[in-house]
Amino acid sequence: MKKILIVEDNELNMKLFYDILQFQNYQPIKAMDGLEGYEKIKSENFDLIILDIQLPKMTGFQLLEKLKEENIKLPPIIIASACAMDEDKRKAQSYGINDYITKPIDINSFVKTIKQKLGES
Repeated sequence: MKKILIVEDNELNMKLFYDILQFQNYQPIKAMDGLEGYEKIKSENFDLIILDIQLPKMTGFQLLEKLKEENIKLPPIIIASACAMDEDKRKAQSYGINDYITKPIDINSFVKTIKQKLGES
């Protein structure tokens, strides 16, 4: 079963992502802030990460920067953000992330993007 880390501070979004992933037979793991996400990424292996940008304790971009500085090998990452500004998309691309989902999500495209990133489509 593929393990997917969800780094999301909004409880409703977390529940939605978690339930969708569970329904699709993935193993979702929760991190409610950037620091918790960082600790989980350092201690566990994931097949995919869903990452919010606006997070408490450490933003999504700060998390990515810290992992990059430490040369931590990352699985595919999907940015899920309510702020779909071009600047954020460019910044995500600078980390090699090309998948950007705008919240509120479209469930079908969310599932499709996840399957594509996991090589299942």
